[in-house]
Amino acid sequence: MSNQVKTQYISSVVKHNGRSLALVSLFSLFILIILFSELAHIAELKLPLIFLISASIVGVVIAVFKILEPDYSFMLSQEGLVYHHKKGFLLIEWENIQRYGIPTLHQGMQTHELAFIGIKLKDPEKILPSISLRLISHLLIEQRATFHQYLRNQAKDLNQSASELSLNTDPYKDKSGYVYKGLRGMFAHRMNYLRQFSGFDILIPSTALDRDAADFLVLLKQFQNEVVNNV
Repeated sequence: MSNQVKTQYISSVVKHNGRSLALVSLFSLFILIILFSELAHIAELKLPLIFLISASIVGVVIAVFKILEPDYSFMLSQEGLVYHHKKGFLLIEWENIQRYGIPTLHQGMQTHELAFIGIKLKDPEKILPSISLRLISHLLIEQRATFHQYLRNQAKDLNQSASELSLNTDPYKDKSGYVYKGLRGMFAHRMNYLRQFSGFDILIPSTALDRDAADFLVLLKQFQNEVVNNV
């Protein structure tokens, strides 16, 4: 019998230092409010204190968003790659992954790496029934600017406007004949367009990682090989 591969968890860089930032910001806010109550009558100190209080409030808000992020953004398990987000999660089974890499964008004679991890699926339709609508909505918005960059590069070859392609609400019929409508249909069309323009079906931001994107890809390859060898 093969041994179970040990699950690995990856925390988002966005999650890091949330509690520390909250403590520092709250302490600063408390001190600044006291100083303001004592020194607000001094005209040259009033505006700087208001600015610092505002900055501390912003720090508290950022800290709250950090703390509310999931404890881990990726889980690498025997079953597959799981992307965790506060809007939901996405499971991509190892056997459904054709390749992964860093998507690039050609601008003139130059090629730029984008701040995403790209995943090309063998069967993109397989993930449609299980991905949550909230996560679909988030991904559609998150990828929109990058998607439009690809569209601008392909403008001369397109018969539709960028808005029509970006917000394609036509029903999507999968190979079994099942019809997806609404957000799931839009997401299916978006995956098709992304595959055509970038070579990947799914784009996940590198801010979801705890390391350099290239290092994460090495980890994915090593883990996937370990899973395959233990089947």
